[in-house]
Amino acid sequence: MHYLLLTSSVMALIYITAEGHIQVFQKPRFFGVKTGRTVRIYCVASNPSLPTRVEWLKARAYKGHPNPLKTDHRIIKMDKTSIRNDSITIKKVGFEDSGIYFCRLNNTLGPGTELQVSRHSDPESVLKRSRIKDLLIFLQGFLLALCAIVPVVWLYKQEKKEDAVYEEPEVDHTYEGLEIEHCGDIYEDISTLPPGPDAVWEVELPDQE
Repeated sequence: MHYLLLTSSVMALIYITAEGHIQVFQKPRFFGVKTGRTVRIYCVASNPSLPTRVEWLKARAYKGHPNPLKTDHRIIKMDKTSIRNDSITIKKVGFEDSGIYFCRLNNTLGPGTELQVSRHSDPESVLKRSRIKDLLIFLQGFLLALCAIVPVVWLYKQEKKEDAVYEEPEVDHTYEGLEIEHCGDIYEDISTLPPGPDAVWEVELPDQE
């Protein structure tokens, strides 16, 4: 009788200890899918024989505070059976489904499964966006080059205008071709003209004072 009580106490203690230190595993740990896909996240206990109470939570990041996950026609919770573990299925995922999903068994939180949803695109759309991006890069480079060249050209034209304003005047060539020898002959001819009443002017010689 004493052995029976002792055995029962040990079994109960082992059960309580195992229940208090249950380990929770999730698989997969990461999902990266396109929009419109269907994903399934599994929650597995370290001791499958123990009765468990499963809760699903969602957070924006690993360090964020997880909130209870609401199920609907897209997000379906599936309980554990003899042939499968607890899981959730998310149909037709969208951007709003991205986040960290946690399962909690008997108040023990799992490691979490990250779900990243990206936009689905076909090769033609990707090529078209790439060409548009290249065109925008070319236009930006052209505008930058234009902004750098225009001020230089403007300054060059301003300097040319200033040089034209301060340019030296052309040399006056009024007396060009008139040599000094010819000037001497003119003065001698003027001095030998005879004075007369009809003369407009006369030259006074030094000895006529």
